[in-house]
Amino acid sequence: AEDTMAKATALREKEASEFSKEESDLKTNVAAIAKAVTALEKGAAGAFLQTNEASLIRSFAMERAELPDSTRQELLSFLSGSESDGYSPQGGEITGILKQMGDEM
Repeated sequence: AEDTMAKATALREKEASEFSKEESDLKTNVAAIAKAVTALEKGAAGAFLQTNEASLIRSFAMERAELPDSTRQELLSFLSGSESDGYSPQGGEITGILKQMGDEM
């Protein structure tokens, strides 16, 4: 019985550690998305693209976000600073994508 309890305790500690890391990552991503939305709404997209938060969102969009491929490509294009697709911050499309990502977290 003690062996079973020790194994269960070790498993719970491992799960708690994994949860804590996941929670921390999600909070960081939500904060980055909030900063991005604020910057875009203020028309400061260029300045935002130079921040650590832009890098965090880029990583999240590439690795973990559940987005349609076309939406992911549009977001990554914006975050890379490429304007070849004609994105205009006033259009609000990227802001909408970011708000949706934040809502779904």
